[in-house]
Amino acid sequence: MVRNILLLLTVLMPVAMAAPPNWSGPYVPCNRHSDLLSHGHMDLGVKFSTSNAELVRQFEHAMDFWAGILDFEWHEVGSQDCSIQLVDGSPLLFAMGDGCGCVAARSQYPDRADFQGLIAFNPAVRFTGNELFLDSVHEIGHLFGLPHNPSSSSVMFFSDFDQDVCLDAADLEVLAARHKLRPGIFVDRALAVAAQ
Repeated sequence: MVRNILLLLTVLMPVAMAAPPNWSGPYVPCNRHSDLLSHGHMDLGVKFSTSNAELVRQFEHAMDFWAGILDFEWHEVGSQDCSIQLVDGSPLLFAMGDGCGCVAARSQYPDRADFQGLIAFNPAVRFTGNELFLDSVHEIGHLFGLPHNPSSSSVMFFSDFDQDVCLDAADLEVLAARHKLRPGIFVDRALAVAAQ
C-alpha cells in the first residue's frame, strides 16, 4: 500500500508542479514567435497592436536596451510575420493575474505551452514614460526566458520598478544559457560587477 502511494505521488507530483500554460486572448498570434527561442543571432519583428503611443515609444527604447545585451536586431512589422506582439490587454486578462485588475502588464513565457510571443499592457493602469520603459524591459525579459529575480537590484525583481535598469549575475547566467550575449560595454560591465 505504501509503495502504491509513493508510486502515485511520483507520477502526480511533476504534473501538479508543471508550469501553467501561457495566458491567451483574442489575439492573432505571431507567425515567427519561435525566433525568440534561438541560441544564435536573431532578427525579431515587433508588431505594435496598442493604442498607447507613449507605450510604443518606451517599448522601442526597451527593445534597444535588450539589443545591447543579446545578439539580435529588431524592426517593426505591421503583419503577423512578427516574433513579438505588444497588445492592449483586456480587463479579464488582468483580473486573472491578481484579482484586482491592477497588474500593469503580462508576458508569455517561452518554456510554457501556447507560447505566441505576446506581451499585454493594462490600458487601465496609468504610468509615466519611465515606468512604461522599466515595465517593458521587465516583460521583454520574460519573453527571453528570464524568471522573476528575488534581488531588488535586478530589473527582473517582481514588484518594484523604481530602480535602475540592471541585470545581475543570475539574470545573465539564464540569458547566456538560452541566447547569445552581445559583447559590449554593458555586458562586460555587468559581468564585472557580478564577479565582485
